[in-house]
Amino acid sequence: MNAKVDKLQNYTVIARLDDAIPLNTEEWLATERLLNQVSEFVPMSMLNALTESIINYADDQARRGYILGQEDLVSELKRKASKIA
Repeated sequence: MNAKVDKLQNYTVIARLDDAIPLNTEEWLATERLLNQVSEFVPMSMLNALTESIINYADDQARRGYILGQEDLVSELKRKASKIA
């Protein structure tokens, strides 16, 4: 049951990040241009594998950052609540 809850929480975090992070940034456009250039020289299957790896890494890093931010927020709220009590 715990694994099911973790999967749902991960999906929820990823969905929120996907909604909040725009893809039309200068960084993304530069990456997209590079991928298009590389696609002229490597097999498409290799490019797809590379792109999938980049996406998975970015999703994991964003998820970890989100979770760390939430942990920091909880710690801050606990600290403020202890001052009030």
